[in-house]
Amino acid sequence: MITFRNSISFKINELWKKDKTVSTLLVPAHLVEALKEKKKDHGKSVAIYFRNLLWKYRNLTHSGMLPDPRKIKTEYQEEGLELRRVSFRVSNADWVEIGELALAFGKSRCWVFTFLLELDLTGFWEMLLESGLNDSVPTHIQLLLRVSWTLERVRSTFAREYYVRV
Repeated sequence: MITFRNSISFKINELWKKDKTVSTLLVPAHLVEALKEKKKDHGKSVAIYFRNLLWKYRNLTHSGMLPDPRKIKTEYQEEGLELRRVSFRVSNADWVEIGELALAFGKSRCWVFTFLLELDLTGFWEMLLESGLNDSVPTHIQLLLRVSWTLERVRSTFAREYYVRV
């Protein structure tokens, strides 16, 4: 078996050269006002709230508790949601993390963000706090996220893998 690997990696100083770049998410119209309120609670910054969502729900996302992919292709948000563009300056690390989650679970970044936003709006964080499950996944510096896909055409199989090393 021959394995080819994309060997392009980015040095930390290159990755952080432009730490915050403009990114855009599509948010359902019915959630835009709630997002604006959350933005006010986080220093008028969508980027801070975005990072907060990734941190708060890491025990779910890093435990593989996002909904399973329903198809092989990337799953996007449902039609008819009247999606609105929300642009903000997000840190590269946060954008990469949500990208890894999206890739691993067969979803778009917008889908994952909307899922986390809806969890937050329903008070799920408070339930995690009450149950003591809010810190079940370590988030220390040795955390490693790795996503891989396996396609075996002969056996007609396709698999996604999301690996978290703590």
